[in-house]
Amino acid sequence: MKKGIPIFLNVLFFVHVLLAFLVLFEGYLKIPFWLQPLGRMHPLILHFPVAFIVLLAVLNLFKKQLDPVSFQKINFTLLLVTSFMTVLATLMGLILSLEGYDSEVMTFHKWTGIALCFIIYALVWCYSYKKVFQVLLYTGVLGVVLAGHYGASLTHGTDFIMQPITAAKKAVVDEDTPIYTAYVAPILKEKCTSCHNPQKHKGDLDLTTIEAIVRGGENGDVWLAHNADKSLFLNRVALPLEDEEHMPPEGKPQLTKEEIELMQTWIDHGADAQISYAQLQEVDTLKILVAEKWIKALEEPKYTFGFASAETIGKLSNPYRTVVQKSPTSPAIEVAIFGRAAFQDQYLSELEKIKEQVVYLNLANLPIENKHMNSIGKLSNLEHLILNFTNIDSGAISSLQSCNQLKTLSLSGTAINSSVLGSLKGLNGLKEVFVWNTELSTEDIQTLRKELPHVLINEGYIPNPEEVLPLTPPALVNDGNIISSGDMISLGHKMSGVTIKYTVNGSEPDSTSTIFEQSFPLDLKGKRKQTVRAFAYKEGWLPSEPISYEFYDRGFVPEAVQVEHPGVLSSYTGEAAKILTDNIRNSEKIGYSKFWATYKTNPLVAIVGFDTSNSKIKEVVLSCGIHFKQKKSPLEFVAVYTSKNKADWQLIKKQDFAGETDMEQLKEISIQLPTSSEKYFKIIAQPVKKETIRVNQLFFF
Repeated sequence: MKKGIPIFLNVLFFVHVLLAFLVLFEGYLKIPFWLQPLGRMHPLILHFPVAFIVLLAVLNLFKKQLDPVSFQKINFTLLLVTSFMTVLATLMGLILSLEGYDSEVMTFHKWTGIALCFIIYALVWCYSYKKVFQVLLYTGVLGVVLAGHYGASLTHGTDFIMQPITAAKKAVVDEDTPIYTAYVAPILKEKCTSCHNPQKHKGDLDLTTIEAIVRGGENGDVWLAHNADKSLFLNRVALPLEDEEHMPPEGKPQLTKEEIELMQTWIDHGADAQISYAQLQEVDTLKILVAEKWIKALEEPKYTFGFASAETIGKLSNPYRTVVQKSPTSPAIEVAIFGRAAFQDQYLSELEKIKEQVVYLNLANLPIENKHMNSIGKLSNLEHLILNFTNIDSGAISSLQSCNQLKTLSLSGTAINSSVLGSLKGLNGLKEVFVWNTELSTEDIQTLRKELPHVLINEGYIPNPEEVLPLTPPALVNDGNIISSGDMISLGHKMSGVTIKYTVNGSEPDSTSTIFEQSFPLDLKGKRKQTVRAFAYKEGWLPSEPISYEFYDRGFVPEAVQVEHPGVLSSYTGEAAKILTDNIRNSEKIGYSKFWATYKTNPLVAIVGFDTSNSKIKEVVLSCGIHFKQKKSPLEFVAVYTSKNKADWQLIKKQDFAGETDMEQLKEISIQLPTSSEKYFKIIAQPVKKETIRVNQLFFF
């Protein structure tokens, strides 16, 4: 054993030097494919150093219970094994990280692991120095905790430990909650965000927010609105489980059949992050799916009363009174009566035929008086009653004492006063009362809140007469921002009586600037870009912040454009040819369009036809988008060909961009050409291998 220790110490020295070398030159390393399996064994090995370090600490805590000679042998042998397993796990982890993992959590995990490795190695050389040994040993235990925490965050997500608690605090979901927020985002959170989050964005992809999802990742957009079949997300989900590209990876929780169906239907519907269940048409496929397979998670209230007959409901319904069953599975009925002039007393009294089933009654703006309240009081299971702008007063509320299920009561615009408090106290199930625009004073409302602590007293928005609010900036009325010199520009504002002032030279608009009264022609003055700046003001309001709108010269307009490859994202809004000529150009300051013709493997190949009688093309310009993480050109080259018949193509210019680091230059790629009046042009933009190019407009000058 003693003869083997020097050899083992030399091995330890060698592997630690190797680790230091790899860390020092990490930026220059490329791991060959045959070595990658070694890195992927990191999760298998890392448990050994964790256990050994903890065991080493425990052994030293109880060393007095052991024979000194035996303790020294066991302690030193365990230390050597611990140091070797720690450096081995660290080397494997470093190799694994070189496969492309890049995040803040990954950085913390890697460096705490490396630091821990050298702390344990230092224990070997400080073994004879007891005080130093003890400090380093327990520092190592702390290092295990930190490295393990960051490692678990990488594998399971940053909220893995607290997830069961936070999951129990789910936000309230109702029919007005966007489908994305209510159902799609929870699927992504449960099945995807442990690997795709701001700290650990595999594939340069973050799925924690809709804004991050729209940015996409290194493989393009997550999904294509209106086209689930071509959406990357669902294509990856549909791959065989053993496929390396399948998501989520094997061993992770997989999407269920119902979750996949919901994602597919939502994407085909348009992937609208704001659309809610209530906004969908009754015949909409997405609404039907959510109603049948998802809305039940909200659980409709269980009613003990029976169903009213369809015949009774049919007879009660007329042009001035709607009587509707809440759902086919619920006996509850919602009633709304309309038309102040057409109102008849029997519209209320006839509801006695379904007095057990009515849970919602809307009587707003009707000539309802106190005498009508007796009919309403017979609706024993009424939950929501709207009496806004009716003729009742405080005495009418006493007729509702038998409505034990009443939860919300809207009394806005009525003649109620402070005496209503006594009647409201008798409604034990009441949760919310609306009292804006009534005779209740501020003091009366404060009294209601004090006396009814479990009831929300909603008095609407009470403006502060001393508060001055700013206006929103003017809006651009034009459909696009690519124009010809002399085209008309129109501005507008959603509030009436607002004055808009603007400048057309990019200067800051002020009180002396031109007032916008009607559409005006914008003279580009031979420039490629012109900026219109504007602000809005109105008496009694603060002026808006100035806003800038950039307009670009349209140049020569092609007769026709076609592309050979549709691109990764073309189906997000249509064919790539449409995106490249839609007269909408992205701006860094103003998001005119978020859609791009995107290419990763196949090049952009656009064939453009012109009328040769007026086209003397000297320049082709590609308006490109650069991902915020790109540090060098994703574009290998741009080549331009001309032809008279789309058959005999002649190369007239090829420009290389591989290795270009000036990202600003790559946002507007200009290819200068010898003057040409050929009818057809072919533009080829070739992406660098494994890189993505994004083009949103083609210009010809």
